Amino acid sequence: MAAVEPGPAAGSRHPLVDRILDPRAPEALRLSAARGVLPVPAADLIFVQVRLLRDTATAVAQAAATSLAAIELESLHAVLRDPGCDPGTLDHFARSGRLTGPALEAAIAHPSIPDTTLEAVAQDPATTADALNLIVTNEVRIIGNPRLLVHLRGNPNLSADNRRRLGELERDFVGKEQLRVRTVPAAAPAEPPPGEPAPEAAVEGAGEAPPVLTEEQEQAYEEELRRTPAFQKIMKLNVAERVQLAMKGTAEERAILIRDTAKMVSSQVLKSPKLSDQEIASFAGMRSLHEDILRVIAGHRDWTKTYSVMHALVRNPKTPSGVVVPFLPRLGTRDLKIVMTDKNVSELVRRQARALFVARTQPPKKTMGKKH
Repeated sequence: MAAVEPGPAAGSRHPLVDRILDPRAPEALRLSAARGVLPVPAADLIFVQVRLLRDTATAVAQAAATSLAAIELESLHAVLRDPGCDPGTLDHFARSGRLTGPALEAAIAHPSIPDTTLEAVAQDPATTADALNLIVTNEVRIIGNPRLLVHLRGNPNLSADNRRRLGELERDFVGKEQLRVRTVPAAAPAEPPPGEPAPEAAVEGAGEAPPVLTEEQEQAYEEELRRTPAFQKIMKLNVAERVQLAMKGTAEERAILIRDTAKMVSSQVLKSPKLSDQEIASFAGMRSLHEDILRVIAGHRDWTKTYSVMHALVRNPKTPSGVVVPFLPRLGTRDLKIVMTDKNVSELVRRQARALFVARTQPPKKTMGKKH
């Protein structure tokens, strides 16, 4: 049974399923099902084989275990993301330790996965940091089952960042009133010194001040996002559904999805035809984004023509230095002065900004002619 296609939801299973699982079913029928040789849809066969793992006949239970272990992970993903996937199937594969990538995310994010399964995975010392991160991301389940907080914190593989997120959830989320997401505030445009052109004049499409948030302001904004109905909705979606929403959703939904731990989701946000320049500028300044997303923004010439986008990329500590340095000559002198003293950006960027600032502001040296 190498490949698997998603089958019908529970309640519309193949008629043979009930016959196989009937306590009076002959062992030969159960053994055939365990071996995967019956004409039953693959998803229903997996459902049956998981049940047959507890069969009283050792040969049947062993055959079922062998068949389940032979399923290709990529094919299994299709079954685990099926809305009709049985909780017992989710429990078996989530505890198996063989799930990775999209299949693992599909199982952990599935609405039908039992709380006891998530608790078992959360406290298992063999669970990887990536798997724990997926459980932490499923904040709706954590809020509904505080025991998950305890189990996650007790796992030595949980990252420091996820421990911080759990603390924020416990402190701020439970029982709090849902807040509407505010538009990311933009800094007020600075007036240039007399005789100096406005910074925006250096870049086509400028005219809006760049939004530069402090780390504390950005964390507060993300906390507000997690309290919105849109966030609650997104937490119930699988990866494929989040990818679709990234293209078709609202600005509020894109602000949530751009932070998604699945790169295929966050990358898809940048392909949405509904993206505005203000959204791009907001994304460019986010410290929580993966640097690959920032590289995509920096490599899009139409976006970086806008001063606010380019400026936000320069001020973002997560933007790689090699991406930032070519943008520095396009900054206004006042912004160069800010960057050269900004301890959040790298020493290389500060040094380059200082050299450009000095070159612009020092009076030209007068050449002394020889006296005859």
